[in-house]
Amino acid sequence: MQPVVTSIQKLLKQKLNIYTPVLTSKTDLKKDLNLVEWEMNYLFNAIEQTWHISITQQDSDNIVNVKHLLAVVKKQVHTRPAA
Repeated sequence: MQPVVTSIQKLLKQKLNIYTPVLTSKTDLKKDLNLVEWEMNYLFNAIEQTWHISITQQDSDNIVNVKHLLAVVKKQVHTRPAA
């Protein structure tokens, strides 16, 4: 899943002007990256567009750190219908 982490770092930089030299599975989106609610929603939207997935409200409510975010992305990518 390292390419996903790298892609998340790029999205943070491009969309929210947040430079994160190191993202780990324990990186807390609110505490460590200082994201507020609208920034988290903006990030989730960018992730949805990038990977052509849909993050449900229930999933987004449970995303606290990068590990949770990766789990949601991985689940969505693996369960979406093949093109």
